[in-house]
This record gives sequence, C-alpha cells and structure tokens, in this order.
Amino acid sequence: MPADPGIVIIGASLAGAQAARALRLDHGYDGPLTLVGAEHHLPYQRPALSKGYLLGTTEAAELDVLDPRFYAAQDVALALGAPATLLDLDGRRVKLGRNVELPFGQVLIATGARPRRLRVPGADLDGVHYLRDREDSERLGAALRAASAVVVVGAGWLGCEVAAAARALGVRTTVVDPLPTPLYHVLGDRIGGAVARRHLDHGVELLTGDGVEAVLGTRSVEAVRTVAGRRVPADLVVVAVGAVPRTELAEAAGLRVDGGIVTDGCLRTSHPAALAAGDVARHRHPRYLKPVRIEHWDNAVVHGTAAAATLVGEPVTIDHVPYFFSTQYGSTLEYVGLPTTSDRVVTRGEPGEPGFTAFWLDRGVPVAALTMDGQTDGQDAAGHLRALVAAGHTADPRRLADPGVPMTELLPHAPTGVS
Repeated sequence: MPADPGIVIIGASLAGAQAARALRLDHGYDGPLTLVGAEHHLPYQRPALSKGYLLGTTEAAELDVLDPRFYAAQDVALALGAPATLLDLDGRRVKLGRNVELPFGQVLIATGARPRRLRVPGADLDGVHYLRDREDSERLGAALRAASAVVVVGAGWLGCEVAAAARALGVRTTVVDPLPTPLYHVLGDRIGGAVARRHLDHGVELLTGDGVEAVLGTRSVEAVRTVAGRRVPADLVVVAVGAVPRTELAEAAGLRVDGGIVTDGCLRTSHPAALAAGDVARHRHPRYLKPVRIEHWDNAVVHGTAAAATLVGEPVTIDHVPYFFSTQYGSTLEYVGLPTTSDRVVTRGEPGEPGFTAFWLDRGVPVAALTMDGQTDGQDAAGHLRALVAAGHTADPRRLADPGVPMTELLPHAPTGVS
C-alpha cells in the first residue's frame, strides 16, 4: 500500500489549528500533517485584538489557540512565516515561496480574510490603521495611547469595539457610518439605537447617516471630511468597514469562488482533494437554505472540527446556529442566529441596560436573539437562546418579554444543549 501523502492545512488560523487538534485527538489520524501559516506566530485567537490585547490587559500567550507544546507532541509539522504561493490540486502539491513544495493527499484551505480598504483621497496617509492581526493590534494600541482624537470609520462590531477601547484610553472618539445606527444590518433601528445610546453615554460622537469623503493631512492624518461636509479633527483613523475573504490561492487553483470559497454543507469544495473552513469558506447551510460565510470565532471552531471529520471520511453537515459575542464598556453582548427576515422584535428588559434580551421573530418563530449581561451567567443565557432559535418553533411573545419566565422555560421542548 502506498504511503499516505498526508494532509496540509493552509492557514495557521483558529479554524486550521482546530482542525489539526481534531484530526489528532478526536479521530486518531496518524498520517503526515502540516500546518502552513503566512504569519510567524503559532495560531492565535483574534477576538481579543480589539478588546483586551488592544488595551494591554490580555497577554500574548493568552491568545494561543492550543498549548504551544501540542504541535511537537502530536507530530504536527509547522511551516510558519511561509505563505502558500501556488496550489496544484491535480498534482497534489502546495508551493511555499520559491523553492519549497509540500505533497498532500488532501488540503484544507483556512486562509481567513483581510480588511476591506477605504477608497478615498488620503486613505494612505500615516495614521490610518486597519485591525486584523497581532501586529495591527499592537501598532494601533500604541497609536491610541499617543493620540488626542480618533475617527473610527464603520459602526459594525469591530468599529464599536475599537471605539469602546479608545474611550477606555481617554481618547476623543468619533464614529462615522452611513447607516442610521451602529450595527444596523444586524440589529435594526430599535436595538441599534440602544447600542448608539450606550456609546453616546460614554462620550463617543456618532455621525451616523454620513460617510467619509476624504482623510485630510499632508503626511499624516489631521482630520476627516465627511460626505455631509463636516470636518472632524483627528490624528488617527481606524478603518473598520468589513473584511474580504482571502480567496486568491483558491481562485488560481481553479476552485469555485463566489463571495468566498464555495463548499457544500460538509466543507467540500469543487475539487475532491480540497476543503475550505473558517472566514474564507461560504458553505451551504441547511438551516438557512443558502450559502453563508460567517466571520465569527465560534464558526471557525465549528468549521475546524467539522473539516477534520470530513477529511477522515466521516463527514457531518454543519447546521449550527451561529454565535457571536462582543465586549463594549465592560458589558458583554451575545448574539445568536443570523440577520434574516423578521417581522417583529420582542424585548425583555430595557434595551441597552444590563440583563436585557431581544428576540427577532419571523411569523412567530425566533430566528435570532441578543442578550446583554444576562441576569445569571451570560454564556448559559446565550446557550438557552441558541437552543430556542435552533428549535425553529413558534414562541409566545408575551412569555419572551416576561422577565419572570426563566430562559429555560421559554420553549419547554427545545433541546437543552448547544449544537
């Protein structure tokens, strides 16, 4: 029998590391296994980059996905600081740099995403920052400590977290976004408005319904001019306008790409030798009956675990309810589900205050929920909400809104675990 050519994971990311862990520890895979990463770091977790690591309260070692000893102990070869430059799927080889080639039997692409760039005059001035990797976070943290005023472009999750961090450091902060409220696409006007009030209460100037027309300055940032004609003084600009999946390698290899590497529900791509996972994958989701690409921490963990199962011939369909968390001003927001069509929002508690929960309903069925600093343990509350959304049953809006009804009793027949 010919020797197993092994598995190569392209992307030393959370999804990539989770796949390596699951291959070795969950499935007992003992063939050659190589983890390739463009960065020089061991795989690390990114959520803290806009939270504790940015503020200096989280140490670098706390970011590690796995114990650094795992890789040697489990015979996982590391090729770090070595971006893949060519992927030959029919020839079953991946090229690193100019001279290194790795053979494989199967390949998992977990190359993640990169920040979407700001395309306006002055966007290349010194003082314009993006936040995606550890070095970005370190540079931005140092810049914030030296700044007097910052403009954050974009009021999504990342922009809101950076604004909260900037205010924690005492920096005058302005957020500019063309939509009516922060997180409008996810939370809508009412709950997005509650998030807006929280930022306003902490001294953030919100310029919603406006956009950035130009970044002003000679060599470095001096101000931002908005579409509405406002001139906002700043010595620092942080761009948080979304991310673009890193699909170049996959496209050059001939894989089907459409807003991400297209996969089936088990993360198999259009080529039998290749899978994709994490931020770069757009997988067919049976719950939503369409392909979805999700950039959340939880999704990367789920994808890594599922990819390992598929790689060893035990494919499972990914149908989990997405989960996301954000920390702003000492409070934790936990969101389950996806922004989909809904015809009603039901709230429990006062929006924006600790303990409040919002439910998005579509014809009486909860399709998403958000909780802020749950009255008991936030993670448990989110777990119950996730089970509620996963069940797909109609729910009584009066019971959803009643704080006297325990989360565990919102849907008595819903599963109690988190998928």
